[in-house]
Amino acid sequence: MSDYEKTMKKRAEVLQHYVSDMVAVEDQINSAVKRQLDDSHLRDHSQDATRIIQKIAQLSEQHHRHLQERLKHLGGDPASGIKEAATNVMGTLAGLYDRLRSESVSKMLRDNYTALNLATVSYTMLHTTGLALQDEETAELALRHLRHYAEVVLEINRITPRIVVEDLRADVAIRENGTAQRAIENTQQAWQIPSSDLTTF
Repeated sequence: MSDYEKTMKKRAEVLQHYVSDMVAVEDQINSAVKRQLDDSHLRDHSQDATRIIQKIAQLSEQHHRHLQERLKHLGGDPASGIKEAATNVMGTLAGLYDRLRSESVSKMLRDNYTALNLATVSYTMLHTTGLALQDEETAELALRHLRHYAEVVLEINRITPRIVVEDLRADVAIRENGTAQRAIENTQQAWQIPSSDLTTF
């Protein structure tokens, strides 16, 4: 085997590995949010929470399908790729989602937020890998999926205070005094720190 052939083989293996990791991530996310959609807490909750979890379910299913197609195009085996990646990189996420006890809706969103942040940084890695290895199709696929989830993460940030207040009201007698709106304004402000302020840390 020539040096060129060895380089191309290694390139394909690296791309297959990164895409396989993302197939496993999307598989775990999709399975979890589908279980959440059947939870009685969600059915009795606000439409905002249901809508965003349905959106995650739709996106993760779409992403999973596109990634499998890309992996097959790269010469990888989707079935073995999922198994290996799930074993190697999905321990934290699987543990997060494998809890059997029923959760409040705000905790469902918290877990989804955590999972989507893992997905977004993983897509950042896949996008960068695609660019570095001159695979524009993989790089563009990763960037498109990253944009989808970045939008959802921002939306979870916006609605979480209202969901928390709804959860609290189910267990504790609280007076609605604009808490949710104040929390939304305060937490949204926290995400708008000027870059110059970061130098103080």
